[in-house]
Amino acid sequence: MIEIICNEENSDKSKQVTRGAAIRRPKNIKQIGDVSSDKKIYIEDYAFTYINSIAYNNPSDSQAGVLLGENQTDGDEKCVFIKGIIKAKLGTEVEEKGVYFNENVWNGIYSDVEKYFPDLSVVGWFAAIPEVTPERMMKLKKIHLDNFAGAMKTFYLIDTVEKEENFYLYENGELKKQKGYVCFYERNYEMQEYMLERRERSSCEDGQDKVMKSIRKIIKEKEEIHEQKKSARFMYGVSAFMVVVILVIGINLMNNYQKMKKFDKSISSLMVQMSGNDNATEENIVPVNRLEGGVYPTEAETESESASVSAASTENVTVTLPQQTEEQTVAATVSEVKVYTVKAGDTIMGICKKYYGDTSKCNEVISYNNIKDGNVLYIGQQIKLP
Repeated sequence: MIEIICNEENSDKSKQVTRGAAIRRPKNIKQIGDVSSDKKIYIEDYAFTYINSIAYNNPSDSQAGVLLGENQTDGDEKCVFIKGIIKAKLGTEVEEKGVYFNENVWNGIYSDVEKYFPDLSVVGWFAAIPEVTPERMMKLKKIHLDNFAGAMKTFYLIDTVEKEENFYLYENGELKKQKGYVCFYERNYEMQEYMLERRERSSCEDGQDKVMKSIRKIIKEKEEIHEQKKSARFMYGVSAFMVVVILVIGINLMNNYQKMKKFDKSISSLMVQMSGNDNATEENIVPVNRLEGGVYPTEAETESESASVSAASTENVTVTLPQQTEEQTVAATVSEVKVYTVKAGDTIMGICKKYYGDTSKCNEVISYNNIKDGNVLYIGQQIKLP
């Protein structure tokens, strides 16, 4: 049974063995067989393809090599990740001895590991044999125990005659065939470089291996999808950032607007206080026309104006004075100060005309009330009449 599964992984390289941490699984994988065991084998696509190209390009020859990668453990679950392959240089002795590992073979392997895969360690080995007999299987078991001892050292065996490929792990004194494994896809530049250097590229990309072409197509599609997702995430991040910036700018503008309004009100209040009336506002200013040079009009010139506003002014008097003689008015002025509340249309001349009978006391009233500008009165302003 073959099943496609996607998992998330941080693809950065780390230590060869990771204990007590979550296993970093590849994100693009193809499951082959049953992998429900707590011991799992993962092999990278380029490495997997290279082994099979070695085996089936020369099916009558015995081939061998080492598997490179890393082991990861999380509790009871143990995983081996195969990311590199080194083909062993067996020489002419392979025809007589079959597959073998001696000092010369290991020297060649370690030289290639240091050159092409310096960050990986040996996690197992492989062998491709024309026919796997019980006798040959016993010899392979001895090679495994002599050279690849360890619970998670894996063995990949290819029978080029029967065309069977299986992974093995050493358990309970035997090489136990595993029910399944996982092939994963990632950018494996080290493996590609090794394949090119060993002049094996033609056997992998000549179009004769349909499975190889299919796998390469899947890798390319996965990489394109990954790039599209990265671009989409980038654009989403930029859009979210711009929204935040706009919101911050809007909030700052609103705060500045409120501050400007408060500042404007403060300036207006200060101007009112400087004019001598704390309760007045700009809307309450009543302009009063006067002659050029600051001289008020004569009684005859203002008689018509006083008559027109006398009716309105009468309603604005806080304390109404009864008609009395000039002597009584002077006496009342000395004994009691009257207060007049300014209404719309009032002027200093009109007020003086009303209460004094003429405009001769305009300057006196202005001085008595500390009015800085006799042309400006405020609605609601209190005018004291001496």
